[in-house]
Parts: sequence; C-alpha cells; structure tokens
Amino acid sequence: MKNLILCLLVLQYINASAQDSVKLSGRILNSISDSILISYNDNLIAYYPKEYYAIADKNGNFSITFPVPHGRYVQTELLHDRKLAEMLLQPGDSLVLYVDAARFDSTIQFSGRGSAIENFIAKHSLALGRMNQYSVRVKTAINKEPAEFIKNIEQEKKAELDFLSKNKTGLPVSFIKYWTAYYKYYNYFFIQQYPQVHEIIRVRKYTDTIPKGNFDVLKQMPLSFNDSLLQVPSYLLYLTGVFDIQLKASGYGYLSKDRDKSDAVQDSVSKLANNLLPNKSLEYFLAQNIYGRARNQELARTESQFTSFKKRWPQSEYLPVLGKQVAIMERLAPGKPAPDFEIVTHDGKLMHLSDLKGKVVYLTFWAGWCKQCIGEMTNTHKTTDLMKDKPLEFVYVSINTDTAGDQKIINKFKFDGLFNNVAGVWNAREILDYGVQSLPAYFLIDEDGNIALQNPPSPVHYTELILAIEKLFK
Repeated sequence: MKNLILCLLVLQYINASAQDSVKLSGRILNSISDSILISYNDNLIAYYPKEYYAIADKNGNFSITFPVPHGRYVQTELLHDRKLAEMLLQPGDSLVLYVDAARFDSTIQFSGRGSAIENFIAKHSLALGRMNQYSVRVKTAINKEPAEFIKNIEQEKKAELDFLSKNKTGLPVSFIKYWTAYYKYYNYFFIQQYPQVHEIIRVRKYTDTIPKGNFDVLKQMPLSFNDSLLQVPSYLLYLTGVFDIQLKASGYGYLSKDRDKSDAVQDSVSKLANNLLPNKSLEYFLAQNIYGRARNQELARTESQFTSFKKRWPQSEYLPVLGKQVAIMERLAPGKPAPDFEIVTHDGKLMHLSDLKGKVVYLTFWAGWCKQCIGEMTNTHKTTDLMKDKPLEFVYVSINTDTAGDQKIINKFKFDGLFNNVAGVWNAREILDYGVQSLPAYFLIDEDGNIALQNPPSPVHYTELILAIEKLFK
C-alpha cells in the first residue's frame, strides 16, 4: 500500500510538472545559427523576461523543454538569429516546428499538441502582422477627432475578429475567447489614452490640460471586469488605468507637486477599485498600483500598502515581485548610496559612477530604439545651457545592443555627458540594481554620491528639473 501511494504521488508530481512546461522540438532548414532563443515574461506585474536556449545540430534539429507559468496562455517569442516567430503557449503543449530560415515567415508549420493555435498565429502574422503590432496600427488614429478615432479603432478590431471567424476551425473555445478579449480591451486601453495623448499631439508639447470634449470617447469604454481575463495583457492594461481616467473625466486633477493631494486622488482610485472589481481583478489592480507607484510616493506609504496587501492576500502570486520592488525602493531611498557601476569616457578610459562625487549626477537609462527617450533627451540642452558653470554631470546608460546605432543618435543630437552601454539588456546588473522596468528612467544623485530623487522631472520639464538640481548644490 505504501509503495502504491508513493507511486501515485510520483505520478502526480510528474503530471503536474508536465502541465507547467512546454516541449518544443523540430528542424530549421537553411539555419542561420545553431542557437534558438525562447523568451517570455513570467509574471503579470513586472517585466522580468525569462530566456531559454536550444542548440540545433548541423542539420537544424533541436529540442527543448522549458517551464511556463501555470494556468494561462503565455505570449512567447522564438528567435533564430534575426528571424522571429510569435507563439501563444499553454502548459502541456508539445510542439514540433518545421521552418525554412530562407523563407521564415511563410514556411512556419507546427504539429503536435497546441499546434492549431500556433499555426493560426503564424498565418495571422502573414496576413495582419504580429499581435503586438495591433497597438501600432491603432495608435496612429489618436491624432484624429473623437468620432473618427472610434470609427478607425473599431475597423481595426473588426478586421481582427473577421480573420478569427474565417480561420477558427480547430481552435479551442478558450483561445477564441482570449483572442476576442485581446483586441476588445486593447481598444479600451487606447480609449483611455486618447484624451491626453490627442491633446499632446494637437499642441505639439506635453500637457495635462485636457479639453472636456476629449473625454467623450470614454462613452465607448464600458466598465467591464472579468477575473477570467487576467491572462489577457490588454485587460491588464485596461485595469491599470480605468479608474484614473474616470476621475480625470470627472475633473479630478493629478497635482504631482502637492503630494498630499496626489495621494488623496490615488486613495479615491483605490476606493473605486474596491467597490467595483471582482476579487482576483482587485488583487491584481492593487498589486500593480503598489508596484507602479513605488517610485513616485513616500517609501512609508508603499510599505504600509504592501503590509495591508499581504494581510489581505497572504498567498498572492504577486508577493515575490512586490517584495522585491519594496526592497529596491528601500535600497534606493533618498540618502542611500547610489549603486556603483563602470563608465567608459569619451577617450576610452574606464571610470566609475562613484568617481563623480563632488558633482550632482542626472542619471538616464535609455535605448536608441526608445523614441520617447530620444524625444525627452533632446530637451537636455535647456538644462545644461543654463547650468554649464555648475558641478553637474549627465550620465546616460543604454540597454541597447546596437551600440553603433546609439552612437549615431548621440552624434546627431550632440548629447553632452558620459555614455555607457550595459551587457544583459533588462537583466543587466545596472538595470536590476536601479529597479528599471521601463524607459526612459531617471535618477538624481547628490554630490555625496547618494540618491536624491528616484523619479526626478524629465528633461522636458526643465524648469522643475533645474529647481530640483539647484537644491542639491552645497
């Protein structure tokens, strides 16, 4: 009997392990490289990409088994040299891929468990582009007036759902629901973005003064919540901003200069969430709220929110990421030493950030592919011109692997400062030390080499930036 129970436990363990992993094998004809990279983000709160490598033999054959998050579809990329295949994986998938690298996109073919979804996505990539390209298409409509904007994004959604309708044979019902929700909630997300972004495009500069008429588009965005959609990325985007935009439409301002009033608005957002969201969506919303605002509010407030969250959801899957973020905020609190790293000077000499003690340092994390980074960085001269006689240094750290491309941008816009590229992209030690999750990211370091501000004004808001810097000179 004991042996029988032991066998059953072992079988349960094996089955559970299989359900939380994916097997991918196959052959790449005319392979460009012997390396296949599998990449995905393993959690819903933050961007911590997981990467797994498979090595192909001389004939292009490969096989890899890798873990995936439990109980949800996982957007995944397969990269072979510069060839990319998009996949939507589920635990338990066992896929066989055949593709000719010389005609990569048009020859992708999957067989095995889960292949119906992957073949659908491959066909979709040829017809309408990759899933994440939808946001690029929809974004172009934001410069239009409200009625035309809604018409355009509805047309884009209809094209996606028509493609699904024509090619849904053999697809699981759960996938059809996922795919439908994906595009519906992406439209809702861009409706949230419309009021402010449309105005920024119209006046050609940053503004948080939004005409009341811009909020008319919100009538097309219902309050529609469903815990089963938490695996859908666009639903998470929708959740993150739905209450903020409702309050803005009601006339609530976000007074970042007045911390007490800003905190009061956020408390109102949390109250709305508690009243309207189902339990799992609420758990995600509050976790994301703690994580996303940790750099913009007092550490004590973040710690208090985290303590309350742990009491309410002691087994939450988000606790490890939240705990890590709180620890980073504690390590980067004002007055704590700025994490040190190496910098290569213009003449090729090696130095460290700590060598800049005696100067105020404005630290920027960026990349050449980040258009917002470049747009904001072009305003840096407004600060440097007015403070050229001050002990101030601008340090730019890029996560871009295209260092030559970065250099062209630096030369084109004549950025002045110290520049560095880090190895490891999002997993680089510098990125992890500073808790960078999105670009651009800014830090202000005082003359003693200590963190002064985790989220100082961007170069666009140069008046506020200059005032913040002036306070740090001894």
